[in-house]
Amino acid sequence: MAWTKCYLKIVTLSLILSLKAVTTASFSLPAEALNNPANGGPSPNIQNLPWDGQTVQSSSQTGSRLNSHKLGTIWNNFQPPEQGVPGRREGGGTRGSNCPTATTALIPKSTMGRTISAKPTFFYYVPIALNTKVQFELADESDKTIYKKSFQMVTTRPGIVGVSLGEDSNSPALEVGKNYHWYFTIKCNPKNSREDVLVSGWINRTAIAPILKTELERSPDRGLNILTEQGIWYEYLTTLAQLRLSSPSDDSLALKWSELLGSVELGKIAQEPLIPSNVNFANKQ
Repeated sequence: MAWTKCYLKIVTLSLILSLKAVTTASFSLPAEALNNPANGGPSPNIQNLPWDGQTVQSSSQTGSRLNSHKLGTIWNNFQPPEQGVPGRREGGGTRGSNCPTATTALIPKSTMGRTISAKPTFFYYVPIALNTKVQFELADESDKTIYKKSFQMVTTRPGIVGVSLGEDSNSPALEVGKNYHWYFTIKCNPKNSREDVLVSGWINRTAIAPILKTELERSPDRGLNILTEQGIWYEYLTTLAQLRLSSPSDDSLALKWSELLGSVELGKIAQEPLIPSNVNFANKQ
């Protein structure tokens, strides 16, 4: 583990997740689960997000469209802790056709994103089909591991996949006001950890003013505006992904998706499809 932690700090991490799991004990988030409050995923009207602890006051922005530069300023406004190692959102190196070195975490350039969920969802672009063991790890600011899980990830084609901590009852609830460093490793060669493909990033859980909760519940479109105003990256991405799955022919949602990824310089993967994956846990750690 000591070598792995060191390696994680110099190599790009690679986290792969799923919007639609087939197994019931899945770590990934099925498309239908995003619609189901019982599974901890936000519905299209965002009625099931947690609201507690410290609050963030509403900005003076309205629902008017923001340009890419302004969006980029909002999403990249939050920086990793000074004592923490910056994340790496893109894989790198050349390891062969079976290793997805171009795996990309859908996070801001700063690698720090905010959430209002105790168990948020993460999204990643995987450039090849997978049938591989992967590992997710969550650490505190001092890089002490507080959660680690290994499982088998199976996809049938390249695309964007997502994973929700809420799909594992043993995963910890993120605490309001704290920063966490997440790591995801694709085990290309189980016999040689030096061939791992890695991506990583930071996440901070915050809370939002109760008055904004009512607005989020009232209107999905206004909810997206509020999440933008507050700089809540993870829920904005999750909600927009769900809305796109629910209305795949809605050009306005496709445009918002493209603008969002373009604002954090991930426009090259904006046209990639949201895809499901089958997940089978390899072991519990």
